[in-house]
Amino acid sequence: MSALEVVRLGHPALRRKSERVGVSELAGAAFQKFLDELAATCLEGNGVGIAAPQVGINKRVIVIHVDPSNPRYPGRPAFPLTVIINPRIISRSPEQIEDWEGDMSANIRALVPRAASCVVTGLDRQGRPMRYDLAHDFHARVFQHEIDHLNGKFFTDRMRRKDTLTELAEWERYWKK
Repeated sequence: MSALEVVRLGHPALRRKSERVGVSELAGAAFQKFLDELAATCLEGNGVGIAAPQVGINKRVIVIHVDPSNPRYPGRPAFPLTVIINPRIISRSPEQIEDWEGDMSANIRALVPRAASCVVTGLDRQGRPMRYDLAHDFHARVFQHEIDHLNGKFFTDRMRRKDTLTELAEWERYWKK
């Protein structure tokens, strides 16, 4: 399966609110192929997640995949390759944790506060309801990050400490622990 081109920060699709996916659209062969290609893009880019707007498609679709051997996020707890249609955060913990985030659409990182846990609902690629009770802060962070993309938000919008915004090479040189 071929990967799609990831759009870069500044592309208008990254700042638009995405449209819900209808049941008939979800069932179509072309849309199912798009889901496969979006998942392939996440894997080939060593992402832990990707949202449809990151390939220029403003549909409410995210892919999550955390592999502990991922060179961009080594040692993080595993989460199987999962496609979520029309995801929605229905609750968040009041506790916030600040941690580093990056993005496949920009070669930058920054410290971003996120809820330590959250509950997400949505549909699987067959249209069946799904629910995720994300107690682990990294998985909760990834889901919140990708759902933000669906709402036209970029992780830099959530930064509190502007001094942590750094290009990836400089992050690796000065900030990485």
